[in-house]
Amino acid sequence: MANTLVIREYRASDYSDVVALNAYGLAAAGVPAESDVYAGDLEDITGTYLGDGATLLVGELDHHIVAMGALRSLDDSTCEITRMRVAPEAQGRGYGKAILACLEDAARRYGYQHATLLTGPDQHPAIDLYRANGYTTTANEQHGLLAGVRMAKSLIIV
Repeated sequence: MANTLVIREYRASDYSDVVALNAYGLAAAGVPAESDVYAGDLEDITGTYLGDGATLLVGELDHHIVAMGALRSLDDSTCEITRMRVAPEAQGRGYGKAILACLEDAARRYGYQHATLLTGPDQHPAIDLYRANGYTTTANEQHGLLAGVRMAKSLIIV
């Protein structure tokens, strides 16, 4: 694998790799597919994440997708970051942080002032990543049998 991560917007040809990486992420987090809070979003990636203040980014190494993340609008000033995933062989190299930074930059270009996200209480590497990048816990949530940690950040640069 090359050492340079190339981050770009999703293309239709990425579909099977994105679905596979997402399935890995759910399994690694112990989330059964039928309990996925965002279920159905990847069935229509174009409708969900491409356009109208939304995006899905992928990170490639040697033309292989090893990272992904998305954002979508909640309202005119707030977006939600979703589907943050890094393949196991690419973890620990800062690729999640790179995807997060690109998503935040995109969110600012779209005019969002705030970002929110949901992660699991046992997802310590994810929580550590988000805290290190300025996110704070705003709520503990329950989604069916799954517990969630809601985190948020101001995107306004002062």
